Amino acid sequence: MPVAPFRRAVQVSLALVAVLSLTALAPPPSGTRIIDNAILAEHLPSARIPDFLALHPGLAADVLDRDPAVVADWWRSLSARERLRMPVQMPDVVGNLAGVDYASRDLANRSELERQLAEFAELVGHRQISQLEGIQLAALRAIEGALASTTIPRYLVELTTDQPPLAAIAVGDLDTARLVTFAVPGMGTYTTDMQLWTRAAKNIYDAQSAAGALGQAVVAWIGYRTPPVGVEVTRDAYADRGALLLARDILGLRASRAGNTQPTVNIVAHSYGATTAAKSLRTDLGVRSFVMLGSAGVDTSLRTVDNLSSEFVFSGEADEDLQARWGRVDRIDPGDPGFGALNLAVDGDPATGLLPVTGHAPIVHSPWNDDPASPAWAKYADADTRARLYDDHMASFGYLDVGTQSLMDVGFATTPPRLRGRG
Repeated sequence: MPVAPFRRAVQVSLALVAVLSLTALAPPPSGTRIIDNAILAEHLPSARIPDFLALHPGLAADVLDRDPAVVADWWRSLSARERLRMPVQMPDVVGNLAGVDYASRDLANRSELERQLAEFAELVGHRQISQLEGIQLAALRAIEGALASTTIPRYLVELTTDQPPLAAIAVGDLDTARLVTFAVPGMGTYTTDMQLWTRAAKNIYDAQSAAGALGQAVVAWIGYRTPPVGVEVTRDAYADRGALLLARDILGLRASRAGNTQPTVNIVAHSYGATTAAKSLRTDLGVRSFVMLGSAGVDTSLRTVDNLSSEFVFSGEADEDLQARWGRVDRIDPGDPGFGALNLAVDGDPATGLLPVTGHAPIVHSPWNDDPASPAWAKYADADTRARLYDDHMASFGYLDVGTQSLMDVGFATTPPRLRGRG
């Protein structure tokens, strides 16, 4: 398919979307156990579970290890007063319970974030912190910084006690959004990068608005441990666990909105995130569009798009992306014509002024690193070196950077015609 703006490249597909999307998505059937005890322990502080259950003796001990629909039914059975008290009583538990409404989870997680930062402030006042503690503090500060917004409200919908913590920040209100997109990162992205990944989510949000979307939310989801840069990206252990967690969180969204209008759900995944997300789509999560950017490949058992539970599957990879292929040693390239994904144009369009992706990065630009006076550049003592590196930076673009053809295409790929331009 020739490189061209998305409107022309997938005109037929969008016409098909207009027909198929007239029927609202129904939530997938409940009852599937998707979380094992190891996953539970990763997201909920095990030392606090006995206290939590003691406060709520009517709640079965294994309810936290079940389909989020079970949690949602229990949550709705509580009185309004109980639902107000719970995030205050047990913030480190409630904040990560898939199936609980997101306003309550945000309240709980912000309280927990504030508590952890206060503990570090006291600790720093008494002794020098270790390297691991420094990473933990940097992650917490990055999460705090990513929540700051003067425009679209942001919600801290997940915060674990891992080192560094896992977290998810929603740009937009997940309790009311008609369109929800999960942005899934790849190798080497940790919550120390939360500000930049949340900016990527905001860029997707803005691209959807430019495509005509109203009432959307985009989740900057660092909800699994991504593999470090290196050989681990060719292995599946991180993806296997991440797929369970992503499925849990999407089912949690469905369950928390049960009885109300279900949102249209998309996944935008970069690099190893595409490997992870593809595994989650062995389960029918009611996903409309699955967008893979610079994919590290999909499992060989997922031979074509017919093996993925998504209405539409897109794949985009820049000509100058030399890293994505490293992860595909034993995986399927979703860009191969035989796989059946729709092509997402990412190499720029000079005729319309759309910029090309110049490497493997998901996002390169932010006000902080675009400022030549920021510490990102001040650390280079030699002025010539600093100027050269800065010029290279300003000429580089990731898949989700503002002004790229890739970002525009993502906006159109994840915005159904039926949700455009209506309140």
